[in-house]
Amino acid sequence: MKLQILLAAVLAATVFQVSAMNYGVVHLTNIEPAAADAIWSRENQVPPRYPIELAQQGIIGCGVFNITLNENGKATDVSLVSSVPEKVIARPASKVIKKWKWVNNSGLANAPEQKLIRLDFCMGGSTQEEADARCKVQATAACQG
Repeated sequence: MKLQILLAAVLAATVFQVSAMNYGVVHLTNIEPAAADAIWSRENQVPPRYPIELAQQGIIGCGVFNITLNENGKATDVSLVSSVPEKVIARPASKVIKKWKWVNNSGLANAPEQKLIRLDFCMGGSTQEEADARCKVQATAACQG
């Protein structure tokens, strides 16, 4: 009998956690250069992962970053241009950006390149589609603190 009560309590807690699930989405916008004019592009074009530090704190917002790539496509500098909330997003997002691998699919010779990108960190919605829709709307708003 005690086992059945314990099992029922665990099952109820699991159902509550699943029903309260929030989806986290990261939306990437290439600001400069335009994708068609860029030498370097991300090797893996899947959306970036939500940084665990931000997700655990329920932080949503955006950040505009300047990325310096060397002639081998390695990020040598990632700096925050602007963000909302101010400065909270810089460290976790920079860690994610620095892990990206870059490839030259442009047909042009390897050369250093400056990139300006925007990352939107969105949370909410009961489905992945709802979270994606919210993030697309957020990405149209200004990203300045």
